[in-house]
Amino acid sequence: MPKPFLLIKIILLLGLPSVSALGYAEQSYNDKADAIFKLLDSGTIEKNATTQAYLDELNSLISATDIQRQLRLTRARCWAFNVFEEGQVSKGLAFAQQALNNPNLANSPNDKLDLELCQAWLTEQDGDVDLALAGYNAAITQAYALEDLRLVADARGMRGYLHSYQGNFTQGLEDLLTSHALYQSLDLSAWARTSLYEIATIYRRLGDQKSAIRYFKKLEKSYLKSNNLDGANAITVAIAIAEEELGNLDRAKLLFEQGYHHWKNNNRELEQATVAVNIAGTLIKLGEFKQASQYLDEAEPFILPTDEAFYSFMHLFRAQIYLGYGLLPQTHKSIAYARSAFSRVKNLRGLAQLQLVESQAFLQEGRWKQAYYALSEYVKLRNELDAKQLSSYTTEMRTRFNANQIEEENRHLIENQQLKELELAMLEQNKLQQWIIIILGSFLMLIISVFAYKQIQKNRLLSALALTDDLTQLPNRRYIYAKAQSRFEEAQRTQQPLSVILFDADYFKLINDKHGHEVGDQALVLLAQTCRNLLSHKHQAARVGGEEFLILLADSDMAQAYEIAQALVKRVSESNFSAFPQGFTMTISAGVASMRAEDSKLSQLLKRADDALYQAKSQGRNQAKGS
Repeated sequence: MPKPFLLIKIILLLGLPSVSALGYAEQSYNDKADAIFKLLDSGTIEKNATTQAYLDELNSLISATDIQRQLRLTRARCWAFNVFEEGQVSKGLAFAQQALNNPNLANSPNDKLDLELCQAWLTEQDGDVDLALAGYNAAITQAYALEDLRLVADARGMRGYLHSYQGNFTQGLEDLLTSHALYQSLDLSAWARTSLYEIATIYRRLGDQKSAIRYFKKLEKSYLKSNNLDGANAITVAIAIAEEELGNLDRAKLLFEQGYHHWKNNNRELEQATVAVNIAGTLIKLGEFKQASQYLDEAEPFILPTDEAFYSFMHLFRAQIYLGYGLLPQTHKSIAYARSAFSRVKNLRGLAQLQLVESQAFLQEGRWKQAYYALSEYVKLRNELDAKQLSSYTTEMRTRFNANQIEEENRHLIENQQLKELELAMLEQNKLQQWIIIILGSFLMLIISVFAYKQIQKNRLLSALALTDDLTQLPNRRYIYAKAQSRFEEAQRTQQPLSVILFDADYFKLINDKHGHEVGDQALVLLAQTCRNLLSHKHQAARVGGEEFLILLADSDMAQAYEIAQALVKRVSESNFSAFPQGFTMTISAGVASMRAEDSKLSQLLKRADDALYQAKSQGRNQAKGS
């Protein structure tokens, strides 16, 4: 054999083990990436920080040339946006739109559909439920065409939840029953539990509390089996609500207390507060006003106006207690808070209860005309609720008759999915054979592969994730409340003054309705920048709600704080609005409060600021008021 050919053969034989090792390493990366994808898809990861850590790891594992896994990573990133964090919904929508422009999606219809479904879900979180529903409808049609069980389950689960929220219980139950059956067939127990919870909730809303309890207990058993005590406790509270609806008040009280002590023992203050509100409602029905009031006092620092469901009932229960004690001015004040929250979320049941309490208050005051009007409104709301209840009963019966059809449809989908899985297994086997052929390729291909691998490694080392801020780049509510608590305790120890300013944009809903949410976002950014320009380094502003801001003023008394608030009101009204649409103007209203010697809790200081803000609003807006 000529020497040059002998040398090439030796190099080739020596290179084969390294190529094999290279292939093994890459396969190991792929296997690990696939395991992470499976974990993310399972729905068992609860903390967003953990999800982000897994996404970062996937970014380091997946080759830039692995188109399919890169697309799957893009899908995972889309679903990972934390919609409870300020500004993340709009960022998620921008990400989804950009991802859908990827030309590689033309050959991956399942990946494309999943991104479109994610876009529809983010649209729902953004408040445009009609556009979201249209997206869900289109996604369901395409998912059936692709015979992708997971996408069918996801899309119908999301649409079912939205239908349930809107009161369309027929379609909601059909969607959720289908979603639940498919998740079970796919062995996705976490998602199956989620859909089962929504099914139980629909039955509770329909008034069929016994069916709701049956489903809730099935779900509770599943959580206990997987040792998820928090999940099981949440279901215990849901069962308590249903028991109260059935009139089993002592049973409801016992279950509520069980849920309350679980959250208390685990230092989950917000969850503990929400259960405390529920317990108060049951205790009021039992005539135990004093204990109910104690639970509400405990919950109040944690139930904010933005938590409208619990905030509204907290003040309704306050009104009922005040009425029971004959404290009529306080009764009317609590009614006003509750009515505002109930009206925002269109809770007819809550508004009806409120009208009854108000009529009773007017009756005690001898204001017969107002009592008659309030009672008339109560009757009107009850008639509307009764009509919906009858419609809901018809809905429930019709849905039950469709159960066989749903089951047959699911069986057909599952059979098709099994065939597809068999086809995929055969394709994977073909891929393995192709990989063996590549390993045994020419010496030139070996060199190219080595250089490509090294280049990929360099790319991985150079990759870095960009950190993003929220819309206003101010601290969020949770941060500022923790900071305020620390300042409050320090001020108590040192006897130094401490003040707060609570302000929000006047008629902000009209700004969004007239100019659009993008202009509304720009207005919030302007408010944040105005705070930065006005405040000194020792003062701190934060966005605590949609258009609501809180300013923490350390070492500042009432006079100093009020002066800052007036300056802020004036500066906002005189801002340069040239970058905004023609005719755009904006003002704010502010409430100011300073710490008093008798203050024992931060919530007392914040409540006075909130009361002052309410006073500024009711007296014409575009001003600051102190309390």
